[in-house]
Amino acid sequence: MSGDSRKIRRIVILGGGSAGWMTAAALSRSIDRDCAITVVESDEIGIVGVGEATIPPIKLFNDMLGLDENDFVRRTKGTFKLGIQFVNWGKVGHRYFHPFGSYGRPFDLVQIQHHWQRAHGQGKAVSLDEYCMAWAAAKLGRFDHPTQDPRSVLSTFLYAYHFDASLYARFLREFSEGRGVKRIEGKVRAVDQHPASGFIERL
Repeated sequence: MSGDSRKIRRIVILGGGSAGWMTAAALSRSIDRDCAITVVESDEIGIVGVGEATIPPIKLFNDMLGLDENDFVRRTKGTFKLGIQFVNWGKVGHRYFHPFGSYGRPFDLVQIQHHWQRAHGQGKAVSLDEYCMAWAAAKLGRFDHPTQDPRSVLSTFLYAYHFDASLYARFLREFSEGRGVKRIEGKVRAVDQHPASGFIERL
């Protein structure tokens, strides 16, 4: 058996939405163009049109696809986010902000939390949040892209997005179809599985 005989020549993705079209977009960028990619979805079922709250890896995903950030934000009615705030987290009235980035920078080769703990024990420390650039910017409602200069405090935060998931799916569908992905409108009537492995053999 030649090595080429086991090459995957067709991939079927069942279901669209943001998950289905993210999968299609990623595969269209990472596998040979001679492998056919098909998405099966139904307009009758539709997409749950909710706001998608993401974490920083979504930027890496979009960058991997080669998407233009300004176009992506505009097309998905998106905005930038610097962290996630949990309301009534520890108790009623308590808020916890999970930042995308680090707290402070090492000083004299010692991590910031050690300096903070020492100051805290002496009654001199302010809230740990005050040492976090993502928290400080979010509190003021400000945003800028982080710098790549590791000497700058503006390199200590990351960011993600909040956008309309249905618009993101539409955006990625257009991207994927431009790269040869095919879409089939319809619902699955039957699934044939391999009797021993349980793998899906056909839809």
